[in-house]
Amino acid sequence: MNSETVSQYEQDFYGWTQWQVKVLAQKQISELDWQNLQEEIQALGRQEYRELVSRLSVLLGHLLKWEYQPENRSRSWFLTIREQRRALKRHFHRNPSLKSRILDALEDGFEAGVDLALRDTNLPLRTFPAKCPYKFEEVIADSFICDTSQDWE
Repeated sequence: MNSETVSQYEQDFYGWTQWQVKVLAQKQISELDWQNLQEEIQALGRQEYRELVSRLSVLLGHLLKWEYQPENRSRSWFLTIREQRRALKRHFHRNPSLKSRILDALEDGFEAGVDLALRDTNLPLRTFPAKCPYKFEEVIADSFICDTSQDWE
């Protein structure tokens, strides 16, 4: 790794990525910026986990709203639940090893989901469970709490 590569990483990230792709393709091992490559690859993994938690947060928040405020159910809530379930299934299809983090993600997502439900309803915090009462397999199942296998009625 030369000092030009390090400064390129700091000054022009996109340019740095293109250079790293080129030297990888040409198998120029000595030109690779190993430290920054390692950090970027780790960051990519963290990004995939954050996407999982983010989608779970939205899904869990809407499931809580659906369950605890049935009088306000809407097509929008229904479609958000449907969309997040489908997106989560695609995300796991593309990233099957994320299943090893599902318990952490469900816990993290539930906390944010409760916050979402609190923002969107007039319900007090004590309305919702302190811990996630659902299993991941339930949450993504089309018929759980809100049946998204059917059309909105």
